[in-house]
Amino acid sequence: MTLSAPASAGDGPLHAGVPQPRGSRRKLLLDAAANLFLHHPYDSVTVGMVATEAGISGPGLYRHFQNKQALLIAVVEEGLQELHQFARATVDSEPDPRAALETIVDFHVRSVITDPPRSLIFLKNEYALPDAERRKVRREMNLYAQEWVLLVMQLRPDLSEPQARLLTQAVFSMLNSVATLNKGLNQEDIVATMSTAAIQALTSHLPGWSAG
Repeated sequence: MTLSAPASAGDGPLHAGVPQPRGSRRKLLLDAAANLFLHHPYDSVTVGMVATEAGISGPGLYRHFQNKQALLIAVVEEGLQELHQFARATVDSEPDPRAALETIVDFHVRSVITDPPRSLIFLKNEYALPDAERRKVRREMNLYAQEWVLLVMQLRPDLSEPQARLLTQAVFSMLNSVATLNKGLNQEDIVATMSTAAIQALTSHLPGWSAG
């Protein structure tokens, strides 16, 4: 994976009628499915809807995914893996915990702007996944969160791990809300506003709150 910010919002899923390179078909399908699974109940989403949203024929979809459930699994797992891999690589390459945290936060915000948050898609649709896949996804979510928690604990030694985890989960909720609350705003303004808020929330010392 390349350690760079996701493409701009204008590079998101395209619709029927817009010709696309053959190599991008799987990505188009994943983008279309992610958007539909976030905004519609799983049971109401059909493979036909995904194919139409992606501008790909039904038979073309089945060349990449066996069924709708396989699409959901790929949407959630691959999106979370991308976030975790970026965070892990950033921590490994950046010795300064604050710089590492700022880089990871920036990447997360940009990911939310360009792609529906995978954790929200999972929580909304986890009932449709087999038990083994649910456990796998939850493990990936926990591993990703732990990268944040360990950085926060380096920057906030006054916090216990449960407190750092609570802060991290609260910041995730705040950042993931950008997916539905960013209408009419400039992308870089969103990144700057939300990244600043996240870093302040994660690193500011609050009077009277210390590790128990």
